[in-house]
Amino acid sequence: MTTYDKDEFPKPLCPMGYPWEQIADALAEDVFKEFSRWMGGQTMMICDGRRYNYEAKAYEPDECAGGPHGGVVYTYDLHRFLGFLGHYHQQLWD
Repeated sequence: MTTYDKDEFPKPLCPMGYPWEQIADALAEDVFKEFSRWMGGQTMMICDGRRYNYEAKAYEPDECAGGPHGGVVYTYDLHRFLGFLGHYHQQLWD
C-alpha cells in the first residue's frame, strides 16, 4: 500500500472532515479502492450547509452554506486508515 506523510497530506475541505471527492483526488487509485471497502460499516456525515442550533431549535447556515460537500468522512477515520495515528488500520478495527 502507498504510504502518505501526515504533514504533507491535504487538510480537510469541510470543518467536519474530508469530502468523498477530496479523498478520491488525494489517494492513489488502489488505496482509494481499499479505503472504500474499509469504510463499509463506518459512520459518515452529510454536509448540507447547515447546523442545528439547540437554543433556537432551528437549523442555521454554517460555513459550508455556499457549497455543501455532501458525504464527508470524519478526519479521524481517514487518518486512522492511513496510519497517521501510530498504527495501520488493520490493527485498529473497532
